[in-house]
Amino acid sequence: MIISVVNNKGGVGKTTSTQNLGAAFQKFANARVLFIDLDGQASLTRCFGVQETQVGKNHVGNYLSGELPFDTVVIHTPIGDLLPSAAELNSKEDSIKASPVFPFNLKLLLEKVKKNYDYIMIDCPPTLSGMTRIALIACDIYLVPLQAEFLSYEGLRNFLMYSSELQLISPQTKLGGVFATRYNPRINKKLSNDIIEATKQQLGSAFFATTIRDNIAISEAQANGQDIFSYSPESNGAMDYYQLTKEILGSFNDN
Repeated sequence: MIISVVNNKGGVGKTTSTQNLGAAFQKFANARVLFIDLDGQASLTRCFGVQETQVGKNHVGNYLSGELPFDTVVIHTPIGDLLPSAAELNSKEDSIKASPVFPFNLKLLLEKVKKNYDYIMIDCPPTLSGMTRIALIACDIYLVPLQAEFLSYEGLRNFLMYSSELQLISPQTKLGGVFATRYNPRINKKLSNDIIEATKQQLGSAFFATTIRDNIAISEAQANGQDIFSYSPESNGAMDYYQLTKEILGSFNDN
């Protein structure tokens, strides 16, 4: 299954969720996982402890443009394989979009390798860019992390309108669910709860019950190039992502 983690607003936990959900699939479901970093900021790449100097030209942009094969770009990590990003991806986007197969670039490439993986996790940039477009075309489902604050909620509404239009050319792409992140019940509790409740009413069962609490261990894990389960398995962050993973896997079975 190919899963994109998307929201057109930054700072809502896309990268964190991509890494930790993929790690949970590997650790608790014994799954083979491929992680793809489609953001030129390369945050997911750094969360694996991989620096841009190590990547060089062997980044996902040169894979998407056809300049480098999969085996040259992929990096093996303890929790799965990684197609890393680099700042150069931003300058590559125009040539990728000019390809005659755009926006099916990634979908066509993954046809050759997806049999080797149970889950492919795609981290998208915080914009409705060409990279987000090819990720949505390539995936089976997309997950949307939502920070419980007003601008994130507005971003979700705009994004869902955008993604529904994309389904006209990619009808297999479905909303897998929305979940709340960076939740702190002691700060702006009424506003946070009101936004969560409004989202539940709008999305129904597509809004997951599990909430990812604000947890310093998550940031510490990223700074150390680790997923939350490897860094602090007893933390609130690990417990929350474990529960969210179970809920997501349950939703697959329901469908």
